[in-house]
Amino acid sequence: MSDPRRRPDWEQPADRHTQLIDPVITVQQLGRFEVFRKLQTRIDHALVFSTAKGGYVAFLPPHRPGSTRGYTAVYEVDTGVHHVRADIELPSDNDALQFVVAVEISWRVADPALFVASGRRDVPRLLLGELEQAARPVARRFAIADSAQAEVELLRVLPEARPLGGDCGLQTSWTVRLRRDQENIDHQLRLQAIQHGTAEQILTEELGMRYDVQLDQRARLQDELTTGRALAYGGQQHQLALQQQQWEHQQRMELSRQQAELQRVEAEKIAFYQWHLEQGGVHGWALHLAQHPEDSALVMRTMREDQLQMIRDQMGLVSQVLADGGAERHELQGPKQLALRAMNDILNQRLPGVPHDPAPPAPPQYPGQLAPQGPPPGVPRAQPPAGPPAQPAPAPAGQFGPPPTFSQWEPPPGYGTAPVQPPPPAPEAGTETETGEGRPQP
Repeated sequence: MSDPRRRPDWEQPADRHTQLIDPVITVQQLGRFEVFRKLQTRIDHALVFSTAKGGYVAFLPPHRPGSTRGYTAVYEVDTGVHHVRADIELPSDNDALQFVVAVEISWRVADPALFVASGRRDVPRLLLGELEQAARPVARRFAIADSAQAEVELLRVLPEARPLGGDCGLQTSWTVRLRRDQENIDHQLRLQAIQHGTAEQILTEELGMRYDVQLDQRARLQDELTTGRALAYGGQQHQLALQQQQWEHQQRMELSRQQAELQRVEAEKIAFYQWHLEQGGVHGWALHLAQHPEDSALVMRTMREDQLQMIRDQMGLVSQVLADGGAERHELQGPKQLALRAMNDILNQRLPGVPHDPAPPAPPQYPGQLAPQGPPPGVPRAQPPAGPPAQPAPAPAGQFGPPPTFSQWEPPPGYGTAPVQPPPPAPEAGTETETGEGRPQP
């Protein structure tokens, strides 16, 4: 209020943050002969006094008049900065389609006296009208789809025209943004959605193909790895099978060798025992004594009994042979010599078959031993029999070392073959054969 004792003629309830349309806050008449009083106003408001001649005098803050004498009315004007935002429509080259222009304006009262004198009360409408009037011819030159070019042209052309509200004492700054109408915007949004959907599908297909390629490559790589692993495993299994077959073959060969060796040993053992058993007599007892030395007394006693029995048998045979009429004279030549030799042996108290040489018997020869030395000088060498060589009588235990083992024995040459029998002597002249032919006549 200008004067708290009087109400103003016109007043709008506005404060610092109110959106103003009319910057004139209050209007108050002044009496001609009214005593001077000090007016109370806001420090940021200007005071415009009207004179009796129709002029206006402005007092910008913080200046105030010293007296109201000579003034008829006072206007309190807001000189602060105010903002206006609004949407206006501008025609395009097609009257059916219009641009929607978003306008933002900042304004303030720069000349309060000129503004009060202009009589304007709706400042936003004043500024928007002037802007629309200047922008309409420019917008008509562009199609509705060329909103960007129209906006650029507006921002270039409008500042070259007169300032908005300059005739009313206003100071303004503004900016505009053109856009299509809502229907065109919706259409463009639908087109954009279609394009976006199409691009999304294309990108999805492309990425899907790339994904399929990657999956195929991964599957191929996995197949290669699986195949390589299977080949390596198969190679190892093959090597293992070959190694097992080699081991089994070696085992079979070793088993065959052992069986052959056992067969050879068995054959040698059979041949060894067969030869000694075929020799009979002393050889058999020598073999038994070599394997069982604790039976030496039994062996000696049994051999002596066998020899005595053999002597008796030979004596009986000699007696029968020497008897008259038992055989022809020419047939008794050989047996008589053997009988005489046997009688000589008996008279000399020697066993039959024992050499008459005074030298000790030579040790038996076995495989791996040195050959025996010849007989002493002056002693004739005995002729070997036609059959297998007769082995000498076994030496007493401890005289010639331990008996040979079975593996050291080798059969003598010609062992296993039939002995060569000497041909029978030709019949002498004057003798008769078994058939009686050739007997001499008396």
